[in-house]
Amino acid sequence: MGGLGQIVVWEKVTLVFLMLTLLFGSASVVWPNNSYAQDQPPSRMVNINWRKVIEENTRLDTLESRLLRGIASANLGQLPIALKELEIAGEATYSDQVAEFVLDKLRRLRRSPNDLLLLNCAAFGSYAFGDLEQSTMYFEDIIRLDPNSVWARNFCAIVYGQTGELDRALYHLEHSLKLDTENQYTHLLLSAVYKEKQKFLLAIYHYMQAPQAVSELKRYGIF
Repeated sequence: MGGLGQIVVWEKVTLVFLMLTLLFGSASVVWPNNSYAQDQPPSRMVNINWRKVIEENTRLDTLESRLLRGIASANLGQLPIALKELEIAGEATYSDQVAEFVLDKLRRLRRSPNDLLLLNCAAFGSYAFGDLEQSTMYFEDIIRLDPNSVWARNFCAIVYGQTGELDRALYHLEHSLKLDTENQYTHLLLSAVYKEKQKFLLAIYHYMQAPQAVSELKRYGIF
C-alpha cells in the first residue's frame, strides 16, 4: 500500500459510516435533554432479529420501511444494500419526515430503554447530528445489551475515532476481531486506528487483510 493511501485511509473508512447516516443528515433537530438510555431504570432487553426487520419491511415502500431496512442491513454488515436503502434520506424532500422518524424513536426509547432497534436509531441519529458523545453512549448501551454484536462495536469505534479516543476505539475493534476474525471491515478500521497511533506496521498488516472490503468500497466510490 502506498504512503498516500495509508495517510488517508481513516478518512475514507469513516465515509462508510457517514454514508450510512445519510438517513439523518438532511434534518435539523435539537435533541431532547436526558434522552439517552443510561438515564433510564434498567429493564429487560428487547432483542432484535435484523433479518426479520428486513423481511417485515420488504414489501413496503414507505420512508420508514426503507430506513429500517437500511439500519438492519448495516447491522448485518450488508453495507452496499444499506447505502442503497438510505439514499432516500439524502433527499431534501424527505428531511422533515426523517426528523420525525428519529424523534419518534427517541420518544419510544424513553419507554423502552433497552430496545436495540430504538437504540440503533438513536445512536446513528446522534452521530449524524454531531452529538458524538451521546452517540457513543447509545452504542455503549447496545454493546452492554448485546456484547457479541460485531457491527455495534465497529460503529462505536468509528465514533470514538472521530472524537480522538483511539484507545477506546481500539478496545472495541480488538473485541470485534475476536468475535469474527475474518471481518475485513474490522481489519480496515484497525488499520485506520493504528495509523493514527503511528503504528504503521500494524496499520499495513490489517489493511492487507481487507482486500475484498477495499474492493467493495471502491465499487461504490468510497475509496
